[in-house]
Amino acid sequence: MKKGEKRQQILDSAVAVFAEKGFYNAKVTDIAHKAGVAHGTVYLYFQTKEDILIQIFEELVNYIFTEVGTEHNAVAKLRRLISIQMQMVETNPELTELMLLEARQSSKFILSSAISKIGDYCDKIEGILKEGIEEGLVRPDLDLTVASTMLYSGIEGIATRWMLENKHYNLNSCAEQLIQLFIGGIRKLP
Repeated sequence: MKKGEKRQQILDSAVAVFAEKGFYNAKVTDIAHKAGVAHGTVYLYFQTKEDILIQIFEELVNYIFTEVGTEHNAVAKLRRLISIQMQMVETNPELTELMLLEARQSSKFILSSAISKIGDYCDKIEGILKEGIEEGLVRPDLDLTVASTMLYSGIEGIATRWMLENKHYNLNSCAEQLIQLFIGGIRKLP
């Protein structure tokens, strides 16, 4: 296994172990065992299990915005952002549980550079909204901080409730409703 593949295997295994045992109950040994590597190998890539959690979060945010960046205008980017988030929640509930429930319990995570990724996430949404204003698609009187925080909170709230209510409703439907509510509220009227 190549170095990059081994690192990714450790991260993927950590998601599964954190979701199964909880972040606090998980041990680096558990992650190493699941990844099929020696205990010490994990430490070649990450100093602590908190560092693993931080890296998972940072890579997730980077992936989302790389995907969103492929769209042709601000409204399409917002649609893609909401859709991709709901797809990720539904297809990877372990990662969702880790990010929404477990990560928030780690004081190192909360004090780390990863928590600034939430601010960066909202800043990127603000950037998309500014782009929409420039394109004439988004109302120019919109408070961008409030709007970006509302979208972030809406996505997180739907995902959290879905997790807590045993995944009993369709996230694609929720995504479409959130898209309609959010984009309908920010769209510049003719």
